[in-house]
Amino acid sequence: MTPILYSFRRCPYAMRARLAISASGQTVELREILLRDKAPEFLATSPSATVPCLKDSETVIDESLDVMKWALSQSDPEGWLDMPDAGHDLIAEADGPFKQALDRTKYATRYPDADPEEQRVKAHVFLHQLNDQLAQPYIF
Repeated sequence: MTPILYSFRRCPYAMRARLAISASGQTVELREILLRDKAPEFLATSPSATVPCLKDSETVIDESLDVMKWALSQSDPEGWLDMPDAGHDLIAEADGPFKQALDRTKYATRYPDADPEEQRVKAHVFLHQLNDQLAQPYIF
C-alpha cells in the first residue's frame, strides 16, 4: 500500500514534510486538505486533525518533523540527517519558543494572557540570530 500524505499547500509544516519526502525519493499518495472543510477520512486518521499527517499501513505520523524523519530514515541521499546537534537545536527553537512567540504575536486575541509586544520581541531576537547565521556561506 502506498503511504498517504494529508497536506495543505500553504502550510509551512506540510511543506517541509513534502520537501523531505521528495528529497528521500519516497512515493506517497498526496491528498490535499481543505482546512475549512476537512474530509471525514482525514479526521478519522489524524489524531490532531492537523496537517501534515502520514498514514503508512497501520502507522499514523501526525507531526511534520516525524514525517521528515520517517522519509529520510528510508533514504537520505543528501545526508540531511547528518546534522550537528546545533542543527537539531535550531529546529527545536524554531518549532518551540519561536513558534510560540510568533503565534502570540500574530494571533494575540487567542492569547489574552500574553503581551503581544513582549512576544514580538522574543520572536525578533530569534529572527536576528538566524539572520546572522544566514549571512555566512553555510548555517553549519
